[in-house]
Amino acid sequence: MTHPTRQSLIDAFRAQAARTPQATALVIGTTALTYRELDHVSAGLAELLRRAGARTGTSVCIRLEQSAVAVAAVLAALRVGAAWSAIEPDLPPSRLRALLRDTDCAVVLAARDDQDLARLPDAPPRLAAEDLDLGALAEAGARAVADPVPAVPEDAPAYLVYTSGSTGTPKGVVVSRGALADSVRPRGAVYGTGPSIFLMAMRLSFDGMLAGMFWSFSNGHTLLLPTARELGRAPEFVQLARRHRATHLVVVPSYYRLLLTGPDRLPDSLRLVVVAGEVCTPELVRSHRAHLPGARLANEYGPTETVVSCTVEDRPDPALERIPIGRPWPGATARVLDERLREVADGELGELYVGGAFVASCYARAPGRTAERFVADPFGPPGARLYRTGDLARRDACGTLHYHGRTDHQVKVRGARVELGEIEAVLETHPAVDQAVVLCEERDADAPRLTAFLVPAAGHEPPDPRDLRGHCREQLVHQALPSRFVPVDRLPLTPTGKADRTALASLSPAVADRTEHPAGQGRRAGTRQVVGEIWAEVLGHRDAGPEDNFFVVGGDSLKVVELYRRLDARWPGAVRAGELFDLVTVTAQADVIDDRTGTDADTGDRADAEADAGERCLPDAGRPAPVSYEL
Repeated sequence: MTHPTRQSLIDAFRAQAARTPQATALVIGTTALTYRELDHVSAGLAELLRRAGARTGTSVCIRLEQSAVAVAAVLAALRVGAAWSAIEPDLPPSRLRALLRDTDCAVVLAARDDQDLARLPDAPPRLAAEDLDLGALAEAGARAVADPVPAVPEDAPAYLVYTSGSTGTPKGVVVSRGALADSVRPRGAVYGTGPSIFLMAMRLSFDGMLAGMFWSFSNGHTLLLPTARELGRAPEFVQLARRHRATHLVVVPSYYRLLLTGPDRLPDSLRLVVVAGEVCTPELVRSHRAHLPGARLANEYGPTETVVSCTVEDRPDPALERIPIGRPWPGATARVLDERLREVADGELGELYVGGAFVASCYARAPGRTAERFVADPFGPPGARLYRTGDLARRDACGTLHYHGRTDHQVKVRGARVELGEIEAVLETHPAVDQAVVLCEERDADAPRLTAFLVPAAGHEPPDPRDLRGHCREQLVHQALPSRFVPVDRLPLTPTGKADRTALASLSPAVADRTEHPAGQGRRAGTRQVVGEIWAEVLGHRDAGPEDNFFVVGGDSLKVVELYRRLDARWPGAVRAGELFDLVTVTAQADVIDDRTGTDADTGDRADAEADAGERCLPDAGRPAPVSYEL
């Protein structure tokens, strides 16, 4: 249900720009824009989009790294009535292809040398990022800013965001302008209304940032965004928060856990931390209270199809066994139902259905999928719908909701929704793979690991893991890349003929357990061997050779932090965290360590000297590295 008489998000932003033109609206990298400047830049960019054919019924693809231009493009799309979709250049090309398949894409904002775009046979027109100068856009926008914004129905699409699909094809979730506005409006009760600096620990392609972004723009606050580098390097992110005295932080739990345990402390200026996208644990709440006793913590819940988030627990109690997902935001409904859509009694498990204003429009050009997940609401007025989340939940006697897992094979990995069936479907398109089953090992809440069991195709040897990773990287987000690939002669089956996942789990090799941690390798272990063992523990597999690139064999920008911790525990002070973005092979890291410590990589003289300190090495070797959403 939308409210057409209420102010639209773009009108709210323009009204705020008129009220406080000199207030700072956006800070990212070295760029800071006032509300007047951002208004002008977005107006100038809107004129370019309009000339390219963007209008209601079309989409605009924002294929840019996080930047002021990318944010302005969102506002510009709203100004012309088009839907936007943010698909950063490092996301798999399959998401770009899906957007062009699902929508009438009028224009793509992208780098001039974007190779994925160049390979498409019918690519839409491109606005080259190199030509999008903020000054020129603002100058053009200053002339056009007084022009009336065309009237756009509130049920028109505002954005599309792509998620994992069980068939191997990404799903485009379409959210209307009115639904997004309805999601933003009630948040003042939790976010507060005083002057604020909203720091979002996420990227534009993650819909989780949209409520904070538009709450900020609608109420005169400052939106503080990290660059890709700052988001990928936790120490730099903390310094960003400290430098600008952030008051609000929106972050996924695994990344927040990393920020709290780092050597640099988040600023005491923080008044509110919102965690979303993963399970919030009592341990995280306790850690938050210990490190930031002056800041409140709120736990938000909501699948992409329920418009950013649909419930909130704003006073989580660490004494509870599970942290609740709270109560619905005003305007949303949340019901725990059985298989016949009847409400279950308080305390009983059922499937969570979300209704009211917080329901997406549909899956783009997928009526079958839409009908399966968006169902008629038997409790609401005619035409009302419920979204079937697939999440198990219970409501306690006080009306608070508690999450209890999934009804299917969907999992969350570092904040991203991953369908195991999608990974399996992609693997089975490899010519050397006949069948694939993927398991998610939830060793703890921080970093579940994906293991793929493969039956080789007839006449083929088991494919090389590096080849399989390259194959997956073309179609899957980074979080969906399996850590390990295990060849099997055949898949064990249940009596009903389905893959026996329990039996497969018993075959899962303990690749990164403490039984092989480097401190126990003996006094003859050379530096390269020890560094290689540390890599295996961080990556969760042993497929990397001494000259392989860390980021090609499964590493990411935040696993570097865990790699640094382990190297520094073994050789204190020998290597700096930032260097590991350039020293990307086992050999390079080992050579630098040798140069700075006097270790001989072949004889392990330093390892001999420090063997007695082995018990203190790698104190957290059994704990997988927490990593961030969409990195």
